[in-house]
Amino acid sequence: MTQQGTIKKLLPGGRAEVEVTRRSACGHDCAKCGGCGGLETQTLYVTARNHTDADVGDRVLIEGETGRVLGLAALVYMLPLVLFFIGYAIGNAAGGGAAGALAGGVLFALGIIGAIFYSRRMKQNGEVPFEITHRL
Repeated sequence: MTQQGTIKKLLPGGRAEVEVTRRSACGHDCAKCGGCGGLETQTLYVTARNHTDADVGDRVLIEGETGRVLGLAALVYMLPLVLFFIGYAIGNAAGGGAAGALAGGVLFALGIIGAIFYSRRMKQNGEVPFEITHRL
């Protein structure tokens, strides 16, 4: 999983903030397709280990640990959804439709809050799933 980006800021601990322009997954021809609402690009800021001593403004190639990135995506997207269905089933068994919806909503919110706290803890501990591999 590699991407090109530009270093925007150097951070303590040999890390850097990299601006990455993520293109659509369907071939970058959004004007013809229109399937995703016309969103051609999205700018993201990621933190990456900077072992290449690249400086602010340098174009770099960053590489993500695929397993780790997919695990984080599963945590953020799947955990709240799974918790919603578990809560809905428990609430439905305990008291009916409204209780199911309420329990599902509560567990969904707890899943999102858990993902946010995990992300903040990773950031505080300096854990980053990306590394700058080359200067371009």
